[in-house]
Order: sequence, then C-alpha cells, then structure tokens
Amino acid sequence: MTAANHWSNEPGRWSATLAPEAWATIPRIQAPSVSPDGTQVAYIRGYDGRNDLWVVDTAGGLPVQLTDAVTPQGPDPNQRQALPLTWTPDSADIIFAASNGKLHKVAASGGPAEQIEEAPGNHHSPAVSPDGARIAFVAERGEDVDIFVVSADGMLLRQMSSRSDDGFVANPRWSPGGGQLMWTRWPHYDMPWDETAVYVSDATHGSATEVSGGERVANNWSQWSPDSEWIAYVSDRDREHPNLWRMKPDGSDAEALVSESHDHLRPVWSPNGKKLAYLRSVDCEHQIWVWEHGKTRQITSEAGVHSDLAWLDDDRILCVFESPLLPADLWVVDLDGSRRQLTQSATGAVLGGDLKLPEVLNWEASDGLKVSGMLFEPAEIRPGKHPLMVHIHGGPVGQAPKNWQPWIQQLVQQGYLVLVPNYRGSKGYGRSFMEKLYGDWGGGDLDDNVTGAKAVIARGAVDPGRVVATGGSAGGYSTLICMTKAPDFFKAGIARFGISNLKSFHEKTWVFERYYLAKLMGGTGGERSELYDERSPINFVDDVQGPLLILQGDIDIVCHRSEMDNMTAALEQAGKDIEYKVYDGEGHGFKKISTVIDDANRSQAFLLRAVLDS
Repeated sequence: MTAANHWSNEPGRWSATLAPEAWATIPRIQAPSVSPDGTQVAYIRGYDGRNDLWVVDTAGGLPVQLTDAVTPQGPDPNQRQALPLTWTPDSADIIFAASNGKLHKVAASGGPAEQIEEAPGNHHSPAVSPDGARIAFVAERGEDVDIFVVSADGMLLRQMSSRSDDGFVANPRWSPGGGQLMWTRWPHYDMPWDETAVYVSDATHGSATEVSGGERVANNWSQWSPDSEWIAYVSDRDREHPNLWRMKPDGSDAEALVSESHDHLRPVWSPNGKKLAYLRSVDCEHQIWVWEHGKTRQITSEAGVHSDLAWLDDDRILCVFESPLLPADLWVVDLDGSRRQLTQSATGAVLGGDLKLPEVLNWEASDGLKVSGMLFEPAEIRPGKHPLMVHIHGGPVGQAPKNWQPWIQQLVQQGYLVLVPNYRGSKGYGRSFMEKLYGDWGGGDLDDNVTGAKAVIARGAVDPGRVVATGGSAGGYSTLICMTKAPDFFKAGIARFGISNLKSFHEKTWVFERYYLAKLMGGTGGERSELYDERSPINFVDDVQGPLLILQGDIDIVCHRSEMDNMTAALEQAGKDIEYKVYDGEGHGFKKISTVIDDANRSQAFLLRAVLDS
C-alpha cells in the first residue's frame, strides 16, 4: 500500500488545523448598546459559561469589564426578543438585567453594580425614559409576561400592559419626548414571526392601543424616529416577506418604504431622522442597507451576518459581524462601506486556519418545492470517497445563515462535505415557505433534508453509504427523525438536546415554547394524537439501524433532559448502538470550555467508530 492510499489519508480522517481548543476559548460578543453620546459601546461578553458586561470606546482602545460579583443575563437564545442592557440618557450608567432576574445599574466608568428593583419575576429588556426618571422592562412571572415601569430609585412600580395570560410582550421603547411607551405583543400560540402587533400607550395614564396588527401579520422591531413623529418597523402585512415600513404613532399613514421579495430585519433611525439602516437577508447573508429619501443603497458586502445595528452618528453604524471565517465581533461601518474592528475575538489558530465559505445550493424536494441550503466542501475532492454531514438547524422556524460554525470547519478540514439545509419552515424565504411546516413537523422537512443530501451525492464526491445527520434543539429532534424515519439512508446520527416525545415535551418545556407545538403539529396532542405519536422518535426505536450519539445539558429548560433520558433508555432496551453524555451545569446550548472541547472530541471519536471504521 502506498502512502497516498494509506487508510489515514481517507476523507474524514484528514488532520484538521482547527482544533476544538481554538474555538472553545473564543468569547461570545453579543447585544451591543451605544451610549446616547455615541462615545462608548456596552456589550455582553460570554466566556466559559459566564456572561459579563463590557464597555469599549467607539474611537478604539482597550475594552473594560464592568461586572464581577453580579453577572448579566445573556441575550435571548430562543428569539423572544429579550435584550439585556441599555444606557441612561446622560451616558453615565448602564442598566442591565442580572442573572438573578432583577435590574441593576453600574457606572460606565466602573464601580460596584447596584440592584435597583426587586419586583417578582424575571426582568429583562430595560428601557430608560428620556428624563432618566423611569425604567420600562419586561417581567416574566410564570405564565404572565407584561410591561412594567419602575422609578429610577425603585420605589414606584406600575404595570403598563394588560394582563397578558394569552400572549407575550417585548421590546419596550420610550418616545424621544417621553410621553409615550411602545412595545410589541404576540399570542401565546404563535411566535414573533407569525403574528405580532405594535402597541402604544400614554406613559402616564396607560390605556395602550394597538396601532398595527392583524391576523397572520408580523410587525416587529418597532423604533421611534428622533422627533417622535414616526415609527419604523418591519411588517409582512400585505406581502410574503417582512419589509421596511413606517407609520404615525397612532397607526395612521402606514406605508411600505421598501417593497421586495427579501426579508428585512432590525431597522434603526439615524440621529438626524433622515435615514433608516436595516438588514436585508439574501442567500443566507444579512447585509446592511440604508433607506434615505425614498432610495436605498447597500452598505456592506462581506459574506456573513451583520446584526444588532446602531448609529454612532449620521455617517457611522455599529454592528456585530460574524461569518464562516470569523467569530462575532463589534465593527464600525461607514456609509461608504469602509469598516474597522472594535473587538478581537478570533484566536491565532482561527485567523490562520484555512477556513472555507460555503456554496449556496438549491434543489427540488419530492413534492416539487424549491429548497435551498449551504454546502461546505473541502479543498481537495476525491470522487465517491467523502462522508457527508447533514447539519440541521434548530427552531424549527429558524434560518441557517453564513455565521460562525467552527465544528463545521473542522469537519470540512477532516474531509467531510457538510450540507446545511434551510428546509421548509425556515425563515428568509417568505411566509408561504415557512408555513409549509405547520401541521407537518417531522414530515416534509425530513424529505427536504434527504433530497438535499441526495442532490449533494449526485455531484459525485460523496460515498452514499456514509451520510450522517446532526443538529441541536429542533435539529436534535430532526436528527432522531432521520434515524427513525430514514434509517436506510443515514448511517449515524449526533443529536444535541433534542426532543423524543412530542406529547411529553409539551409538559416540561418553558412557557415560550409550550403552546407553539400546536401550530407546528396542526393541533394539540389531544386533537392530533395519532400524528403526535407518529412523529415522536421514541415510538420507533426498533427501526433505528445506525449508531447514535446523544449530548444533553442537565439544566436545559427548553428541551428538558428527560426527553433524551427516555430516548436513550428506549434505545438501550431495544439493543441499539447508543452513546449518551449529560453535561453538568449546561442548558440549551453548551457554553463551558470543557464541554465544547469534550463535545467535539467525543463527536470525532464517534464518527471514526460509527462511520469510517464500520
């Protein structure tokens, strides 16, 4: 046997330059907030399972950590639009939602954090009134989620929204004049992308009014203009895609500022009120665009995902940027497209890691539906020899964008092709495409994942006997569906914090997910009992053929540990090849350095045994 034909040169066994330690030690930069005077940015920095509040000058310089004994909440991982921090109007202090569920204040110049209220529940998304005297926030109290206002000294507390036992609220925003308060609200059986209304209330006397709503209409990320005359937001009120709109505070004179077949996200007004920056989603990228005087122009073009926009002044925009080549960092983008970096998270191994951008791949599902996704390929192709990883995103109503995914990069360097499908139900492709999942979760989406893999196989690089499914959360559920409903196609699976029994999942998940399952399944477990049973992987463990690796956090409040405990027990009883690892202190998504490294190494050992050596 020649060296070139040695088993160690087989695709899937190649040596990767990007080791787990290189990405496990990268901090997570999230949720930036620009000070009112534009001179500083506060943000959350997550590292080794801990979040801290940091601040950096917008002119550059060394970032400073502000929190120590009291740690902030991180940004919401499940799209309920929870925000962790804001500034006081004088740019002196930062108000943040602490991990104990209460609002705290810390000076931007440093010093101890001080708790400023102690009302019941978990509190987040603070917004300070223009005079600095009041703080609006979202309070979660079991099934009740409402907008409250507290005085800056914590002495006076008032509920602003009506008792929302049938809905959730988010994104409180004071009008620049301070006389009104705005927020968004959606029914408990929906998510913000399904049906969201904008409410405006008199800041003193209450009496909230719905100013933009409608059945099956999503109105999101509403923002006051600097003169309080307009509200900008994104809405799909008369179209397939959420586009940029504006209206008067009473809901009158509503008009679409941009009308096109692409999703828009997170609009923000320039300080002079003449421009609106927003995100435009195309081909798995989120690029910055600006609307001004009826015209639009694209500001950024770097392949990746821009997010969390905020103006520093009328000519510069702060954002978070990440891509398959770089982890998330704070950037300042000028309107001419030039940019500079404020934080540096990438390690040397990442910066010199020979990373790959994906190709956007399109295919046709069995029912003729057009589906899209991303395909990562190694630099060298050996026809018919490569294993294929189908990496299924969570949500399930989510989107796999061109963001930072280091494990995918390691797999590609080892010789895997990696397909990341945006199956039916994914956002970014219009409401009709999204709603094709409703009433059919675990059905049509499985076909999209399989037909996507077959489209990759048809290109000639993949060994069709070495196709693997993986994913976390809803993607973990989809992995189990792949292994139980298409056992002849998938050789192995790696499921992270997934769902095994749709009926029991409803009982133990948190309130923000509990009622949405009825939309995904077309009814409750009682109304569609047979479908719930038919789409629950735990009922089909006897059909599993390939090995399974299951990874789970022990304090996951979204996908409760019992789901994977029960699935593992059923697989073991059926005599299947199952490996199971529970990580102490981990929730919905792994954050500790030791966990991330163990996950990657354990997955690699499993793939060698279950896919390449078998």
